[in-house]
Amino acid sequence: MTDVFATALSDAMNLAVHLAVALSSTAAPTPHPTNAAAAGSAAGQAAETNASSTSADVATTLGPTGMLLLLAVAVFAAYVVSLSLHPNRKCNRCKGAGRHKGAFFSYAQRPCNSCKGRGVHPRLGRKVLFRTP
Repeated sequence: MTDVFATALSDAMNLAVHLAVALSSTAAPTPHPTNAAAAGSAAGQAAETNASSTSADVATTLGPTGMLLLLAVAVFAAYVVSLSLHPNRKCNRCKGAGRHKGAFFSYAQRPCNSCKGRGVHPRLGRKVLFRTP
């Protein structure tokens, strides 16, 4: 269980590092050697303006499609973490009890046929993403 959580967490962290590198790799072009003095002062001014980058600057850089993609990745990462923390859901037939009560004799009980008496079923995302061979 903890291995699945550790793997999901490391995947989410790797994705976050890749996004940070992609966002920070938009550097200014290198100036010509003949214009080095003028470019040096311009680069200093550009560094001052770029130092105060806000989330609005990032949003305009990414555009609406990039922001939607970033939001989708964040939601997916949260879902994967949720799956690793809570991989099962309650059985709908027995309401998580693992047993069925008799219709005529309410004291009589038997194991649930759907969940085999466990009271839980694996979530759909667990079946799809964390298949075990």
